[in-house]
Amino acid sequence: MSVANRNTREAATPALDRATLAALLAKHAPGRYRIRPLFEAVVVFVAVMLATFITVSFIHLRALEAQKQEIRQGLLRTANVLSTLVDVEDHRGFDRAEIETTPGFIAAEQQLIRAKQADPQIAFLYTAVLDGDTVRFVLDATLPPLAGEEDTRVALLQAYDDPPAEIVEALRSGETRASAEPYTDEWGSFVSAYVPLRDANGQAIGVLGLDLEVSAYLARLEPIERATRRALVTAFFIAFLMGSAVWFLRRFILVLHHRRNALYDDLQAMQARLDAGHDDARGPSA
Repeated sequence: MSVANRNTREAATPALDRATLAALLAKHAPGRYRIRPLFEAVVVFVAVMLATFITVSFIHLRALEAQKQEIRQGLLRTANVLSTLVDVEDHRGFDRAEIETTPGFIAAEQQLIRAKQADPQIAFLYTAVLDGDTVRFVLDATLPPLAGEEDTRVALLQAYDDPPAEIVEALRSGETRASAEPYTDEWGSFVSAYVPLRDANGQAIGVLGLDLEVSAYLARLEPIERATRRALVTAFFIAFLMGSAVWFLRRFILVLHHRRNALYDDLQAMQARLDAGHDDARGPSA
């Protein structure tokens, strides 16, 4: 082989290597991406928490309202049953304060007292009538106080100061009513149900009221509140795990991206050296 041919092949080989390297660098040039692992993890965490919070809150409100409605319906059912213990015709005659000591009045109250004792959750059980715009108590199932206890009994025809709107509506309309939300009066905080007392002609002559203490009311709602708190805590940990997974994955991708860019930079440097060597090799022959 002649010296000229050998020089020609040696000159062609680097040129081919440079062309191949240049093509590879152009084909696999890495993109310049903004990878922010912590920011992306926080976004995922917040998004998951927000979506879960909205969902859990919606379910919580619906379940709470359903439970409240069930409590109201339960109070109304109980009040309806207990109203059958009241002799409406006798009740109509309890229209003077002095009747409070008569055997008939005492017997009527004893009926309600026994009914109240059968259900410890009943705070107060009573009947009431409307005298003009004034609500007045008639029968009261509250027992006499023990020594040292406060007497919470009401007298016959005692006015009910600042009564809840539901009892007034029940007395005026002759329809059943129940507390939409707890209310507070001089005896405490309650939710109540009111059912009409009707005579033989179907005319409402008063109402029977049944009070449930707010503590018992809230105790019935507590399982829903507890389940909601547990769901939110669980959602927090799930969101945290998802955010952590995103951070780890994106951090790993960021490391690979940096290494790929470093390798690409090294190859570019190699191509620059090859170009420089090729130019040096051609210099003397020029």
